[in-house]
This record gives sequence, structure tokens and C-alpha cells, in this order.
Amino acid sequence: MAGSRRILLCLVVGCALALPGAVPVSAQLRGEIVGPGAMRIPIAAAPLSPAGQADTSLEAEFSRVLAGDLDISGLFRVIDPASYIEGVPPGPLGPERVNFLNWQAVGARGVLLGRYERSQGELTVEVAFFDVPGHSMLGGRRFRGDPAEVARMAHRTADAILEFTTGIPGPFDSKLAFVSNRGGHVRELFTFTLDGKINKLTNHRSVVMAPAWSPDLRSIVFTSFRDGAPDLFSLDLASKAETKLASKMGLNIGGAWRPDGGLLAVAREQEGNTDLYTLDFRGQAQQRLTEHWGIDVDPSWSPDGSRLAFCSSRGGVPQVYTMSYPDKKVSRVTFSGNYNCSPVWSPDGRNIAYAGRIGRDFHVFVIPAGGGAARQLTFRGSNEDPTWSPDSRFIAFSREQGASKKIFLVDVTGKWERQLTTGDGDDTSPSWSRRLD
Repeated sequence: MAGSRRILLCLVVGCALALPGAVPVSAQLRGEIVGPGAMRIPIAAAPLSPAGQADTSLEAEFSRVLAGDLDISGLFRVIDPASYIEGVPPGPLGPERVNFLNWQAVGARGVLLGRYERSQGELTVEVAFFDVPGHSMLGGRRFRGDPAEVARMAHRTADAILEFTTGIPGPFDSKLAFVSNRGGHVRELFTFTLDGKINKLTNHRSVVMAPAWSPDLRSIVFTSFRDGAPDLFSLDLASKAETKLASKMGLNIGGAWRPDGGLLAVAREQEGNTDLYTLDFRGQAQQRLTEHWGIDVDPSWSPDGSRLAFCSSRGGVPQVYTMSYPDKKVSRVTFSGNYNCSPVWSPDGRNIAYAGRIGRDFHVFVIPAGGGAARQLTFRGSNEDPTWSPDSRFIAFSREQGASKKIFLVDVTGKWERQLTTGDGDDTSPSWSRRLD
């Protein structure tokens, strides 16, 4: 089944699953969707039904964000709600109350039903997803929070739909950090959520580059030329306070936190050469990882923190290497092409994405982390700075196309691509967070 190029929703009875805060589920059904981007599964998403006073703007925002996420996934096609024969039935959200024939009549393979209630300043959203041909419930979720969090509830619903149908949650309840000169002539740090909201974080009035999320998502490390030289800064996202890092530990460019949060891997330029170091801010300690005449840059940790991927010119031209930690054994990963850089490890640990040059342009490639044949995912424009989604399904990157640069997304098969950011200015250096808490 997994090797087939047919696109289908395979439903296999699994075991019962108790979900914290979830709608009761008598049996959890599991499925697999093969070939994202080639053909989409038609599903229906009925507008949320109010349990009490209606809030049409809240309903519209939930529907907008959910439909956008499912479109980005490349797996689903949401059927036009104008064709629906019915909406959310009264009573508990169970399969015994769903008229599956009506949903089958509009061509739906799956249907999402849900309701919401606002009470004492709190919003509760309850959703359930059903397999229409199987006349069964795949799973449900219940969310509670501030009404302003309705977009996040929609993102988490989309994540749940992917989990119910593929076994792996989606990437939508997450953020991307990126650098842009939108709104001015200098480059500042921004964040982007997959419903299209952009938030400016810095006001350095200078060049900002290479953002990287901390493992706990509380801060972002980035490089800034605000004080005339490239310095590492950390921005606390809650307080907006900025801290200059490693001011007594040399000139450091870029940074990647080890998954346990204890060490920061950086590229340091010293006496005309650049090598990799780890910095331990708790003890103001540092360790040199590479000592070579070649330039070593772009460190990226494996998910278990046991290895680093990096770019090095030690073989004559930039290529991707890995290093075991802490014993520093180096292995070359890429052998084709004469300029491969910006490696980044997938969250599932299986692959490394990187930017490789073909002619005058760069393209996004994926290669097994242990080495092997590389696959090219992009074929137009010039594409750099790949970053993985938290579910390892997608890669975001910066594309130069014409006179501007924007953030794009491609699925890991290379079959489905989408532009994420729009507007004036150049958007570069995306960094995708893990799923939000």
C-alpha cells in the first residue's frame, strides 16, 4: 500500500485511545494517505455550531484558518459548504447522530463536525472527525482557552485531522521566525503563523540574520550587526527583553541549540578562519569542535543531540558533513554538486535538507542522514535556507524569484509547493519552531 501511487484513505481498525480533554472515542481508526499533492481527499468541514449565543465572526475565523491549513497540507480538498445538505446534529458528537448518506451525497470521504460555547470569558471548542464511507468516528478533540485563541484551536484541529488519518499530527500549531526588510530598508526579525499573521520582533535598524528557536520556544537566538559587528542576541518572547550572548567568548555567527537546551553550537571567525564551537552559558565555557583550514559553518543538531550536520569547504568546495558528539568523528554526506550548504536535520532524524547549487541558482535537496542518493525538491527560482516542519512532512525555504524573496513551502516528496509570505520586501532565513505547547 505504501508503495502505491494511488491516492486513497485506507482505514484500518486500531486500538481504543483515550485522549486528554477529547470527545469520547469508542475505537481509534488509523489510516494512511499516500502521495501528498498529487490528488486530494475530499472532506467536509461544517461550520461550528453554537451551544448558546452565536458569534459569527468567531465561526468564520475558525473556518478560514482550518480550510487554509488543510489546503496547505496538500492532502485534502474542503468541499464548498454551500453544497452541504446538513450541519452539526444536536446532542453528543457520535457516529450514531451523523447522517453519513447526506455527507456521502456531497462527495465527502471525511467530515468534521463541531460546536463551541463562550462562557465567562472562556471559549470551549469540541470537534469530531468521521470516516464517511466507514460510518465511523476517527477521533475528537476539546479545546478551552481565551476566545482570542480561536485561530490556534483551528490549527490544532487541522493537526488532529492529519493525526486521525495518517497517524502523525500536522505541523500547523507552530510558528516560523524569519528575517525581512518589509516596512523599511533594514532587516529585522519577524514571526509568521500559518494563518498568515506576521509579527515584528526587533527594531535594531540594522542587519539581522540567522534566527533559531530555543528548544523550549521561549526565546529566539539571532545574529545582529546593530553594534557594528556580528553579535549573537537572544530575544525573550514573553518579556521582549534582548540579551547579547557570548560577549566575552569571541565573534560568533549564527547558532543552533542542542535539543536539550544545554549547548549552543556556533560558527566562530577567528584569525581569518571559521570553525565550529559549542558554548555553555551556564558556566561561560566553550569547546572547539573543528580545527581545519577549511571554513566550517551552518551547524544543525540531530534530534537526539548526538550528531551535528554542518557545511565545510575542507574538501575543496562546500559540502555537507556530519560530526558525532562529543567524540568529533566527521563523515562526509554529500558528494554530488560543487556547492552544498545550509544543512538542517529533520525532526524525525531520518533526513538532512540542504541548499545545493545548480548553475547560478540554488535548490532544496533532501538526503538520508547516513548518506545516500539526494533528491531535488525545487526546480525554479533560487532557493536557500531550508527548515523542516515539526512533523518532517514539509520544508520551508526562501526563494528569490524576480526582484524579491519570499518564504515558500514544499512537501518532502517535491510534489506540492506553496508560497507562504506575500507583500513588499525580501523575506529570508526561515526557522520553523516545534509544535507550540
